[in-house]
Amino acid sequence: MSEASAFSPGYKGTHVPVVAAFGGGRLHECRMSGFYDLGRALTENAATLLRSVRRLDADQSLNQWDDLTFQFGPRSFLYADESRVIGYAETSQEAERLVAKFGASYSKPPAPKGGSFYLIRTGREISRELVQLGTETILGDEVFSLHYGQGSYEWHEDFIAKLRSSSHGLTIFEGSPGTGKTSYLRHLMGVLKDTHLFYFIPTATMSVLTNPDFIGFWAEQRRRFADRQFVVILEDSDAALMTRGADNRDQVSAILNLSDGMLADFLRLQIICTINCKASDIDQALLRPGRLLCHRIFHRLDYTQASRLAESLGRNLPAVQDYSLAEIFAEDESKTIRRPSIGFAA
Repeated sequence: MSEASAFSPGYKGTHVPVVAAFGGGRLHECRMSGFYDLGRALTENAATLLRSVRRLDADQSLNQWDDLTFQFGPRSFLYADESRVIGYAETSQEAERLVAKFGASYSKPPAPKGGSFYLIRTGREISRELVQLGTETILGDEVFSLHYGQGSYEWHEDFIAKLRSSSHGLTIFEGSPGTGKTSYLRHLMGVLKDTHLFYFIPTATMSVLTNPDFIGFWAEQRRRFADRQFVVILEDSDAALMTRGADNRDQVSAILNLSDGMLADFLRLQIICTINCKASDIDQALLRPGRLLCHRIFHRLDYTQASRLAESLGRNLPAVQDYSLAEIFAEDESKTIRRPSIGFAA
């Protein structure tokens, strides 16, 4: 057993020093989540520091305190890391006092963040892994309109209202690669981060939709997050949405059941699918009014719109008919784009 694991939280439920101090006597614990300034806490309470963990990198790019354990009396301990504090004492009131005092003295506002999503993983069981996005993924109103063209922000506001008012339904985002479907989803996750949880199912694991354990997974998520609305992202889901055949019949049926009907009433999932094909190519049952919440086509930007966006980035674009967002943001458009220019000039 390493020295760190001998007193870090989770080792037989508590710290080794705490166990040694309390033995079989009265022990009460109080926990509080938040964000804490460990450096200042250490400086101002150095004489009471009992255990610590510090993280360093060889190149000195990382130098920070990770876990701190303070002993304020024979049976008065407090553990702190960057996101939680735990007090141990002979009475619940004293444990709560320790935590409240530390929180009042050393709390700090959380660092700004963008949205987030859970990556659905399969294996022995269905699990999830949190992916945090940066603040740059949330677009300002003006920047949003530059990215998606005239009238896009008004559509976005209407779509947000639908997601907030509908318990379940299906949305289809259609558009050729590079037109901004994924970028919009990242923005959406940031806008709705306080009310919605997003779950992303990679194309390679789309078969999870037909896994019998999938219903149990969602039921557990619903019990844990009863106050949140759920949005499931199926990116590049063309194959799963095409007119039913021997190779995708079960997946189409699963999406139908999850987005409408009695199962949808229980799970309350919003499903957003992105496709590169035409909506006319997908199974028509998915497009039924009442099930389909929104169908949005992400177009390439015409030259006028594209040049406005490029100018805001400090770039100039060759005068061609239209651009995808990916082409505008490419580092060297002139070398990657080979389309004829507008007009009669050679």
